[in-house]
Amino acid sequence: MSTSSANTDATTDLRGKVVVVTGASSGLGLETAKQLAVRGAEIVMICRDRARGEHARAEVAHGATGKPPVLILADLSVQAEIRRAAEEVRDRYDRVDILINNAGSAFNQREQSSDGLELTWATNHLAPFLLTDLLLPALVASPAGRIVNVTSEIYSRKLDLDNLQGERNYSYFGAYRISKLGNVLFTRELARRLEGSGMTTLSVSPGPARTNFGGGGPSGLMGAVTGVMKRTPVFKSAAQAAQGIVWAATAPEFEITPGGLYMRRKQLKLKGAASDPASAAKVWSVSEQQTGVDPARSAVTAVSTASRAA
Repeated sequence: MSTSSANTDATTDLRGKVVVVTGASSGLGLETAKQLAVRGAEIVMICRDRARGEHARAEVAHGATGKPPVLILADLSVQAEIRRAAEEVRDRYDRVDILINNAGSAFNQREQSSDGLELTWATNHLAPFLLTDLLLPALVASPAGRIVNVTSEIYSRKLDLDNLQGERNYSYFGAYRISKLGNVLFTRELARRLEGSGMTTLSVSPGPARTNFGGGGPSGLMGAVTGVMKRTPVFKSAAQAAQGIVWAATAPEFEITPGGLYMRRKQLKLKGAASDPASAAKVWSVSEQQTGVDPARSAVTAVSTASRAA
């Protein structure tokens, strides 16, 4: 497949589609939700903070041409809240057409979630892994379900299973980059396991964007450098950067390589550990253990088994 794709029609009609967007209270998540709502999609916004979430929902509702957006509150670093949010989605909808795993963060100091997991890894990687499995039955119920995992083109090229959570060496960018490698590997392995199911799975990098992600960035000299770079044309506005996520959510299936990584509508070549199937399988196994997903009873296993039997 070519590494470039044709432009997706900006007027793609999404009326009747249910789209779940995590981290939708600000930045890329909010802009993605707004752009999809304009096309008629019913947006389910998963946000952590009620006040910010309600404000964001009003913004999305203002331009929505379909059903009004729905707000679900959840701290996605907490696995019990992920399970509750997924249950709320399943109770409300018979199907979900598109899941956009966008929520993420980064931290200057190593912190742990209430589950005892490093906070960057828990939020950026384990949350999408668990939420996807929990919502998969609803996604499979869609005629053309799609999973979009938002990652970064600066993902780590090396996989150190002994330092996934910064146990031996922690830094803002180090933790962020390994979590983004986790996203890429998860997407690749998920696509392999869901082959033949009718699902479309891909990861997308929005590229450098001017948002308040991770509290605005790292501290110290690196923070100062990042602040200067955000004022250059290399960094796009949140609305501009979100266009790449919207494309990933709406592009025709024939334009997508299952499990591929895209940035600004072009497929990127996977590098380092991201290109290694064995690394993808290892991260998958670790993720199952850290989220308590039983590999014998998971939704992914059930769908994969059914697809092979069909």
